[in-house]
Amino acid sequence: MTTIKLEPSKLEPSKLETKATAMQTEAYWENLVKRSLCRFLLLAQLAKGPVHGYGINLAIKEACQGCCEPTEAMVYSTMKELQDGDYVDCRMEEHQGRQRRVCWLTPTGEEAFRAAARVWKQMLPTVEDCIEMALPKSK
Repeated sequence: MTTIKLEPSKLEPSKLETKATAMQTEAYWENLVKRSLCRFLLLAQLAKGPVHGYGINLAIKEACQGCCEPTEAMVYSTMKELQDGDYVDCRMEEHQGRQRRVCWLTPTGEEAFRAAARVWKQMLPTVEDCIEMALPKSK
């Protein structure tokens, strides 16, 4: 399985590349899907209980089985958005003499996670059908 780091620049076509050409690349679609998937997996890891910042990155990588490698900046910006929306709460804790930030889902965050799970559950069969249509199995 190939691991690809998420890079915002892959979503934006270069000056020489048109949007139509960008949409024809796997990198474009990988980044769109992985952004959403990483956000969902971040909520899933936080739903398991309090997690410290570095542990979140490791947990997402593990949950993706190597297919998705979010950057620290991506996790940080998503965590900030979740905190600003009152989906996540954090506090500083001491661990082995060092301070680290520990975060967990709020009740609002738990409901957001359930809502996201319902949507993923609803969408997966449709996605699988579209994959079969685009990549039919040879007989």
